[in-house]
Amino acid sequence: MKFKALALVVLLAAFAGSALAQTAISGTLKCPKSEDTHTVEVGDHPGHLLIVEKGSCTWSVPIEIAGLKATAWTGADTVEATGANAQARGYGVMTMENGDKAYARYQGTSTMAKEGTFTGEGTWSYTGGTGKLKGLKGKGTYKYSAAADGTSESQLEATYSLPEPGAAAKKK
Repeated sequence: MKFKALALVVLLAAFAGSALAQTAISGTLKCPKSEDTHTVEVGDHPGHLLIVEKGSCTWSVPIEIAGLKATAWTGADTVEATGANAQARGYGVMTMENGDKAYARYQGTSTMAKEGTFTGEGTWSYTGGTGKLKGLKGKGTYKYSAAADGTSESQLEATYSLPEPGAAAKKK
């Protein structure tokens, strides 16, 4: 009887480990100046701004999830800037080569240099997906640099997991 219980525990542990297996990914985004930007000066002290922006980017080194390469990224965020420092929070939609989408949210900080360039870093996480990416989970980090003209480049690293095929059908 003890051996059957032990075998069941080992089997369940192996199943749980495979269900939680994380796959490491990385990629690089190149972005032009944001398409739509709205800036409001707060007025409590000089240089305190609230910014809402939306833009699209392309992958110079695409992230690959479940054999699908990312082809585009669209993001919308809010930024609070005080002098040379800024904090951003936003959401993004990653479009894959087959049309499936992955959804993400991100937050980070950045610092502006005197010549108008920015460097920053932050964290991000997947909030879901469509098609083959339904049930997508994961999280990662990013580092970015932006030129004075508003163009930028971001390096992303993350891990992700997807439900086992047919896992939703098995739950029913």
